[in-house]
Amino acid sequence: MEKVDVLFKSHLDYQLEAKMASVSAPEIKLEDIIHINLHNCTFHDFKECMIYAREKYPDFDYNDSILESIIPSDSSPDKKYDFVELTEYAKHTAITIGNMALFSELQKVAAAIESFKETHNDEEEKHLSSVMNFEDYDNYEIKTQPIFMEEIGSCVIGGGNDGAIKITAHLHDSSTPERPVVSIVFYVLNSGLYMTNKDIIDINNIYKANATIIEVFAYLSYKDYLNNKFNHTFDKILISGTFDIDSLEDMYSKHYDLRPFDKLN
Repeated sequence: MEKVDVLFKSHLDYQLEAKMASVSAPEIKLEDIIHINLHNCTFHDFKECMIYAREKYPDFDYNDSILESIIPSDSSPDKKYDFVELTEYAKHTAITIGNMALFSELQKVAAAIESFKETHNDEEEKHLSSVMNFEDYDNYEIKTQPIFMEEIGSCVIGGGNDGAIKITAHLHDSSTPERPVVSIVFYVLNSGLYMTNKDIIDINNIYKANATIIEVFAYLSYKDYLNNKFNHTFDKILISGTFDIDSLEDMYSKHYDLRPFDKLN
């Protein structure tokens, strides 16, 4: 597959505030799509899976146009592609061209892909979902139940015209030990209001060799959480001056190699 053939049809005119309401369609049933392999499927099948994931987890609030931006320029209805790889390539291309709105939406798609893959694996193991219903807890040996949207890290950065912004990392309600998912929430200290955008980062899906700082924050917050620490590792990096964060945009435009951290820890 020639990656250079990928055409991001909508990245130039994609506007978050101009999202159009999705056209109502028949509900997609899990049994109709569970067999689909996202590493080798048609765009139609890929889209069906992503719509299902979006309906299951409303935080994956991307629209259909973002899915269409991932398909190759020479695509045909019957041709199969590795949409897991294409989505990752699309994310890093969005960073390269400086389209942070597109990148944020593609992160949601990437998290939805991992969510569907987990559902696929669980179905094969005869489990219906990676998130257990409350009434099912007694049937499993669980040491500690995670608190819904538990805060696992925070930092404060300059927000340009908006003033200082507090960024907090939370365990997403779909997160599991095997597939940790972190939600990032932004709070404007001057106005006392939360920003409407919320990133959803699949920890296992981060490109560690060239992670954005927002991904670094999510990753290190989760690692601290596993070690019963809070605001430890990311704060140390900030204080060291390894990178300067002066605005929210810097959290997406600047990058950091996480591989040395993994080797030392």
